Amino acid sequence: MRYYTIQNNNILIAENEQALTRFYDNILPLPNDYEEGKYIVEDSELVLNPNYDEEQAEKREELFKEKFFEIPTFGWFRKQPKGYSSAVESLNTAFNAVSIIGSLPANTLIFYQAPDFTKPEECTEEWLIEHQTFNEAMTAQEFGQFYVAFMTAWNNQEHVNEVEDEL
Repeated sequence: MRYYTIQNNNILIAENEQALTRFYDNILPLPNDYEEGKYIVEDSELVLNPNYDEEQAEKREELFKEKFFEIPTFGWFRKQPKGYSSAVESLNTAFNAVSIIGSLPANTLIFYQAPDFTKPEECTEEWLIEHQTFNEAMTAQEFGQFYVAFMTAWNNQEHVNEVEDEL
């Protein structure tokens, strides 16, 4: 069991009660379901954060968007597909295949559905894999259109992020 006290609107937590009672009064057992952010201090009391679920959904969405980017009409693509240093490297590999054989075989590229970020069970690798889709076979011309959509989505996201980081 862990314990807490509130001092200057901050939660102080210790693994044993004596660590706090030496310096503070009003030591209480920490709720069993305590997680950082789930509880907040309000009027010197530890209370459930009414915005916790929304905040967690926002964090899950942020983490997802750190690893994936959206290609309109196709879905979400990993920024670093397994076996590649980046999404662009994987696309260039596909481009080389199209250049050699004149088309892109079906099931070459993997796309993902965005989860419902309010549902933690959908924000797992297992869920993403269960809901992944693959490309259909593409002619060289169809791949060319896809290539433009992919690179536009990639560049829009990566350059927007770079500009935001510089500001």
